[in-house]
Amino acid sequence: MLKVKWSKRTLVWILSFVLTVAGFGLNPSSSVSAADASGTTASIADILKNQQPDGGWKKDYSVTSGEWAKSTIDNKATYTEIRRLASEYAKTKDSKYSQAAIKGINFLLNMQYGNGGWPQVYQGTGYHKHITFNDNAMMNVMILLDEVSNKKSDFSFVDTALADRSKTAVAKGVNNILATQIKVNGKLTVWGQQHDSVTLAPAGARAYEVPSLCASESVGIVKFLKTRQATPQITAAIQAAENWFKEVKITGIKVVKTSDDVVVVEDPGAPPIWARFYEIGTNKPIFVGRDGVVKYKLSDIDQERRTGYSWYGNWPSGLVN
Repeated sequence: MLKVKWSKRTLVWILSFVLTVAGFGLNPSSSVSAADASGTTASIADILKNQQPDGGWKKDYSVTSGEWAKSTIDNKATYTEIRRLASEYAKTKDSKYSQAAIKGINFLLNMQYGNGGWPQVYQGTGYHKHITFNDNAMMNVMILLDEVSNKKSDFSFVDTALADRSKTAVAKGVNNILATQIKVNGKLTVWGQQHDSVTLAPAGARAYEVPSLCASESVGIVKFLKTRQATPQITAAIQAAENWFKEVKITGIKVVKTSDDVVVVEDPGAPPIWARFYEIGTNKPIFVGRDGVVKYKLSDIDQERRTGYSWYGNWPSGLVN
């Protein structure tokens, strides 16, 4: 019999795939993928051991130096550990878990910029200090703090002072969302994956993530805004984003994954899809390789990036027809 030795990363990927097929991976914030932070699969003991002095967690517990040795909200780090600790406290009533969770919550509050945004990495440099909607990082922080502010779910143990601070942080976050919504020729559209922490302008990150209008992460933002008490500004922001989603939807094509590539083929009967990124000012779908050069066809970028990134998706389908 052939014996196969599976790596930990491979086993995590297989588990994630099985759960998704079974219907348990429908919530992006709770499903697990191989790229996710250590805290998604670490033991509770390791989570306690790896909490940093500032109260946050690294993305990869094994990293000991450089930018990724800092506390972060990237790839589900920190807010996942807080949720798992709160859940453990609810089961055991052991105060070491609630105390660690409270320390983590305070870290998220301290991490927030004065303008209401959250960076990808605490005291990071380069694009890591941008206000980061990418991978729903800031939105997942706000969802957690909203639960804390209302003492919902496993957060009934927090005191009123921490709940009130969390409520204020969420309100500031909403103001930041409204301030960062991109206007083109005076018309509100959607948001970028990340925004400059000072000017609030859409900003780039990795070479293939240029400043742009982002269909993917903007969906999470709109969904959160819909949970807020309606104000004229919030209502206008939601309506503008949904109108933009309708305007830029793509019909007549589908994306096919082959054994070694991703290709776009014509299909008049295919449901609408959206590009992940659209060019600001033209609303043209854009695709970028590691050379940082903007292209207008997926086939024009290198194969490694075609297959290594989600360039198309149906993210807004639940919001618009």
